[in-house]
Amino acid sequence: MKKSILGLMLSLVVLASCQDTDSDPQAILINNDSEALSQRIKLDGSGVITLINPEAAAGRIMETSSELPIVLISQVEAPEYQGVRLRATHVDIDGDYAYVGYNMEGETYLGAVEIFDISDVYKPKIVSQALFTDAEVSSLEYSNGTLQLAMAVDIDGDLGVSSPANLGRVSVSEGKFTSEFTFTSVPGFVANDVTEVGSATAITTGNPGILGLVDIAGNVSQQVELEDLRSVAYGNDKLAVLSGTEGAIIYNPSNLSELARISLDDATPEAKRTIAIADNNLYVSEGAAGAGIYSLGSGQLIAKLPIPINPEGVDAGDVVTNAVSIDQSLLFMANGAAGISVSNVENTSDVKSMGILDLDGSSNFVRNEENFVFVATGAGGLQILKINTPAEDPTETLCNDLPAYTGSSNLNVNGNEKMAFSGAASLKNVNVGGELLFCGSMAIESSLNVNSNGIVQVVGSFAFGQYKKNTSLNINSNSYLKLSGSSVIYGDLRLNSGATLEFVGEGNTITVYGDVTINSGAKIIGSYTDTEGKLK
Repeated sequence: MKKSILGLMLSLVVLASCQDTDSDPQAILINNDSEALSQRIKLDGSGVITLINPEAAAGRIMETSSELPIVLISQVEAPEYQGVRLRATHVDIDGDYAYVGYNMEGETYLGAVEIFDISDVYKPKIVSQALFTDAEVSSLEYSNGTLQLAMAVDIDGDLGVSSPANLGRVSVSEGKFTSEFTFTSVPGFVANDVTEVGSATAITTGNPGILGLVDIAGNVSQQVELEDLRSVAYGNDKLAVLSGTEGAIIYNPSNLSELARISLDDATPEAKRTIAIADNNLYVSEGAAGAGIYSLGSGQLIAKLPIPINPEGVDAGDVVTNAVSIDQSLLFMANGAAGISVSNVENTSDVKSMGILDLDGSSNFVRNEENFVFVATGAGGLQILKINTPAEDPTETLCNDLPAYTGSSNLNVNGNEKMAFSGAASLKNVNVGGELLFCGSMAIESSLNVNSNGIVQVVGSFAFGQYKKNTSLNINSNSYLKLSGSSVIYGDLRLNSGATLEFVGEGNTITVYGDVTINSGAKIIGSYTDTEGKLK
């Protein structure tokens, strides 16, 4: 059991490694039945996600439109083993695949790692699973064909390790495990984070804590002893760690010499905390204090980002920033019971709050990369979201020199009006009696009504509605909805008599998850791929 090895751990005063290449197959159960695994992926709650304004009374929905259209693609239940539900702990994303680690609370060793195929943007699937009956996964990272896992392993189990804290490695290709799992044992009760550093792997463990560099052969070349380590990150040729008691420390990765130290308040024991590096800055999750942005070179404070809201009726200890993740200048903070907050940190001297994602459940971990966002909610499993930005700017002449939309989240185009916009916008309700052209990415949460003689044309990416939440897109008599590019409709689509749904150009796709009503006299014209077979 996890707490039964204290005597052994205290005797480990010198870092030693032990690599086991012949793991017992009964301790690692491989499942490649994608169809069965993917049954845990549900559409419940999916659709366009509204950002909440943290400054509005009672957290009202944004009254102005958001330039960040986000779609909740699906929710994923955590896997079970013999009636025991695991919890998601960490996610890494690379190209067409996402890698998800799992563990469980308490004394029992049980965990898993799963590989998700996200190449079909709105239809992710689980292609492979490795379930560990004697181990659990705290963190993971994929790089150059190898998946590296920060793990806790039962030393009395069947994996042949000499210490509970371990670096696990396995080769993967096209979503499948292609080698045996190997384990490198290091001092500590649990390895809690891992990242690649050039040709080596940096790994951190809890008390007694160490930061170690492990080479490809499983040998530990360098180490630093630190108390209560939580996370490690590498970037801009710097290696940073977060300690629950000693703050954040920045190292030279070639010799682990200390470059800077950042004092922080002590972290809650055993609480998850992560750090991230981008644009020569260090982003730190700081519990109840929110997140901090620091210079990676000097360690100097650049900005503090408090948790935007404090929900009523929840324990104050549950309103904490557990994780931070940054990509393309968007910083996501997992704030426990206060949800996921999003900020634009392109200008760190003037951080722009984008709002709070309207998601269910407490947020324990978040990872955003390549326009995907994975949110771990403990026993609630995963929520997979997509930032619905166009792959490239539309090249059609009609889209030239159009302004960005910055108006109300409720857009109304009267019968005698013509409006045209570009860029990205997330809206609540749209009502069109005249003409509306949108080039780029448009997401509408609740309703779109194209009234008689109205025309709506979207060039690029279009998302509408929420799954089974009474949201409807209505195309009325003598009106047109023209779509070019990729469209996904989570609500209901209604084509009334005399309405026209037109697909302009080639390569168009449409996915409809809600109900479709096509009344007599309505037309669907143009070239398109109907992924769900609803437009018949």
